[in-house]
Amino acid sequence: MCTKKMVYLKTSKATDWGKPSLLSRFMNRLSANPDYEKVFPEVAEWIIEFGENQLPDREIGLNSAGIPVLAGPNERNYGFWLDTNMKLSDFENEVIEKNYFEQKWHEFYGNNT
Repeated sequence: MCTKKMVYLKTSKATDWGKPSLLSRFMNRLSANPDYEKVFPEVAEWIIEFGENQLPDREIGLNSAGIPVLAGPNERNYGFWLDTNMKLSDFENEVIEKNYFEQKWHEFYGNNT
């Protein structure tokens, strides 16, 4: 049986969004992440799951209190980091445990995933 080697990171990259402008709200209608755009300004930290291919598989945005404000991908949102060409090697941040990532994932989605 083959098990996937996943890596989990915590990063503060891309957390300086500021308030959404009128233009950004319009662009939200064309976004691959329609539900994410409105909460990007709340994200103080990201936790990201990387697969064997060294690319992001899943992501969670946490607010300053450590509460998940977005998690994906899901049916409506492709994902912020999944929509980039950044790889694991582009990040120099804290490695976290899979259990912490899964805890935050279930905190956002409940036990339905």
